Amino acid sequence: MALVGVGEALRIWGGLSAESSRRVVHAGVGIFVAITPYLFARPDLVYVLAVIFVVVNYVTLRQGWFRGIHGTERRSLGTVTFPLALLPALFIGWSMDPGRVFALQLAFLILAFSDPLASVVGTRFGKYVPFATRAKRLTEGKRDSPPSGPIRRTGRTVKTWTGSAAFFISALLLSLAALMWFRSEGQIDWNGSEVVAAAIIVAAVTTAVEALGRRGWDNFFIILAALIVLVFFDEKPENRLVLLIAVAAGLVFGLITYRLRFLDGPGAIAGALLAASVIGLGGWAWAVPSFTFFVLSSLLSRVGRRRKAAVEAVSEKGSRRDAGQVFANGGAGWGLLLIYAVFPAEILYWGFLGAFAAATADTWGTEIGTLSSKPPRLITTWRPAPRGTSGAVSMVGTLGALAGAFVIGLSAWPFAAGPNTSPAMAALAVVGGGFVGSMVDSLIGATVQARFRDPRTGAETERSASDAGAHPLIRGRRWLRNDQVNWLCALSGAALAMACFQAVYFVS
Repeated sequence: MALVGVGEALRIWGGLSAESSRRVVHAGVGIFVAITPYLFARPDLVYVLAVIFVVVNYVTLRQGWFRGIHGTERRSLGTVTFPLALLPALFIGWSMDPGRVFALQLAFLILAFSDPLASVVGTRFGKYVPFATRAKRLTEGKRDSPPSGPIRRTGRTVKTWTGSAAFFISALLLSLAALMWFRSEGQIDWNGSEVVAAAIIVAAVTTAVEALGRRGWDNFFIILAALIVLVFFDEKPENRLVLLIAVAAGLVFGLITYRLRFLDGPGAIAGALLAASVIGLGGWAWAVPSFTFFVLSSLLSRVGRRRKAAVEAVSEKGSRRDAGQVFANGGAGWGLLLIYAVFPAEILYWGFLGAFAAATADTWGTEIGTLSSKPPRLITTWRPAPRGTSGAVSMVGTLGALAGAFVIGLSAWPFAAGPNTSPAMAALAVVGGGFVGSMVDSLIGATVQARFRDPRTGAETERSASDAGAHPLIRGRRWLRNDQVNWLCALSGAALAMACFQAVYFVS
């Protein structure tokens, strides 16, 4: 609370803007968290403080109090997600193993210094192009437009190359200095080259996470990303070189998918992070199924482009995936992989396969079903519906969904053998989870997914707005869009696959 008071004083009497006073408080709190292991013998009280500040900051944000941290023009949950990130960080980096405390400290030091620095540099020196201009030029097959001007008062989060570069350099230097200090204090036993490798990996991963962050959630995910990388690097010495190679491979993957127009810019960054994660943290057993999903689904989306043009016109998004679609299709499995990295359990791998089987089944069902000569039918009423209607299914599409789930199971077959696995269980968990997940997607799409009316054509669409303005909602929940439905689809596949694994485990 003292730091919040300092922020208010700097704003009222020091003449600082809310953005500047917020950065001061941000850095101060980050430093305080980093030194808590020297102030408290146990993390119990720190948990209490974190919960208190989550509640207090949320209430004061809603009420508009403490303008020194909540008075910024752009709406952000950063003051809430900051202490919220401390809860899992304490559990992973202190409660589970006091030897992991160094990872918690470095994660919050990066958040304390690199994040505000990126904001300052990006605001003062960053250039940006309005989204509509970029989209128009990409549609015309042209390169991104040149920078159009410095960022000033935008009212929303805008990421720039200059801000990201400042974040990376700062995080790299800070990681090098901190890790050398931890090494001299005996907290880690890495050699010099391993310190450099870890610093590069942490800086690269946290920079990508910060670039994708919106509405303050980068505060939360920067901490988790740095913590997981450092813990894994420390406890898996045999995988340290693989982790460095995985970051390079992820970068190459992101560039290739962007150049091939499989992913847009933010989507390529998210795809690079996911690729680096499955290669570096999981290995072949996790990487092969996820790459199978992405590569085959992306290629399938290019088949029958003319026929799919009418469907894309009413769909919320086109065939070029963005970061939201990467998270929607891969987020559930990705989360299970991250948990596995710090808390290995075989059941998490089967949940991962179920999530990607469901994502593949849903994607293949949609892409292949669109090519059917017969119109699909709503899964709830069995009435014919236009192609591209959420919740509409067809025989061809259903067979495509089964094929997609089967392909994921087949891709994991060489890696799935173990004391608690069997061919029957593998088939049930992966194919069953994938197919059920796709059916859950269709059911939600037919009932509660948001659908809008295009005022120009009078047709139903998943798009909430167009050049003509906002589209009126005609059914469903406005917040439940295609990405949220896809995420629930993958989560359903993961849950069923883990349930099947647990049932077979107990029976055997």
